[in-house]
Amino acid sequence: MALSTEQALALLLILNSAHLTAADCRPLDRVAVSGSAGGRAVLPCSYTPTPGQHVEVRWYAYSDQGDHILLIASKTPSARISAQWSGRVKLSDEVSSGNASLLISELRLEDTRYYTCDVWINGICVTHRNVNLTVQGHLKRDSTTATTQKTSPCPTQQGNAAAQRRSYCMKPL
Repeated sequence: MALSTEQALALLLILNSAHLTAADCRPLDRVAVSGSAGGRAVLPCSYTPTPGQHVEVRWYAYSDQGDHILLIASKTPSARISAQWSGRVKLSDEVSSGNASLLISELRLEDTRYYTCDVWINGICVTHRNVNLTVQGHLKRDSTTATTQKTSPCPTQQGNAAAQRRSYCMKPL
């Protein structure tokens, strides 16, 4: 049974959409960011904006045990933020333009950990970025230094199984 050109294109479109929906948005890289205690750091995250689409950005922080904490979500920016980050985290004002970066001010040594940024457009995860923030013990030196490493899609610490679970997008609530 031969397909017409229109049928073949429709089938290709359906298969491509199914792939995007089924994909768990694995990152291709991870970013290392460093900052100094008392300073600030920008955790980079971006996506290609699509006009007229519903966009949701969520930033998570991970403990050494692999548990995640929702830091901030664009859908509910005024939602209660964990006391550890209250008053210190801010989502970019340019989310609608594709900048989903997170600013953490008044850095503390305990802010050293893995973070993830998930960007959803119409319920489909389009961006998942792992960011490893390292806070140094020096005072008041701002840093937005980021390096991109083309490495494994999931940050791991001594083979920590919990770290392996970080490599997928969290479903929006």
